[in-house]
Amino acid sequence: MRAIILAAGLGTRLMPLTESMPKALIPFKGVPLLERIIRNLAGAGIREIVVNVHHFADMVEEFIGQLNVPGVTIYLSDERNQLMNTGGGLLHARDQLMHGEDFLVHNVDVVTNLDIKALIKVHRNGGSLATLAVKKRNTSRSLLFDGNGFLAGWRHNETGEEKTVRKTGGVLDDFGNTCIQVINNEFFSHFPDNLPLNLTEMYLALAKDFRIQPFIHNEDYWYDLGRYENLIKADKEVF
Repeated sequence: MRAIILAAGLGTRLMPLTESMPKALIPFKGVPLLERIIRNLAGAGIREIVVNVHHFADMVEEFIGQLNVPGVTIYLSDERNQLMNTGGGLLHARDQLMHGEDFLVHNVDVVTNLDIKALIKVHRNGGSLATLAVKKRNTSRSLLFDGNGFLAGWRHNETGEEKTVRKTGGVLDDFGNTCIQVINNEFFSHFPDNLPLNLTEMYLALAKDFRIQPFIHNEDYWYDLGRYENLIKADKEVF
């Protein structure tokens, strides 16, 4: 299995830190975010990792060139010419990810103690097109799952806007996406164009016809370090 770390974003929510360095290299507990995730994935047995780059791409490329993680090979997916959004980043790296039946996706600004091996096992036993790590948390946007464990919709918790894509007779359960997922390579056959698409919208487009299941990890800690205030909070709470 290969993994891709989505590290190309502009990091605007981390200003002014990202005025002089990419979000991927912001240190947390003395270790750059990108390095923490690479070492965590390596600990879960993943030996080939793709990193997409755009903002301060040269700095990220130089850092990766100097990083030594035994047994791990790291590839770049170059988005210098155009930032491709989360889903578009996968499409852009399609050829690099088509090395096995599935691949793992991890946002660079996520810090969690989620069990990567357990996520992969649940995905491979579940028969789903994709398995999304989720948990009960405060969020402006929730993913909605039906009683059978299918992604059925999306809700904006601030505006009340709701989108349902699958008919269901029961109550939908809401979770916050924690931005780690395992996806089957079949995913690429449904989006042939290399477009800057949003990954959540791509899931919703597929959920009508395909099972997209949750991996619920409510007991794990999880922080979105893409926001400066969360970076400060996590620094106090994670040991």
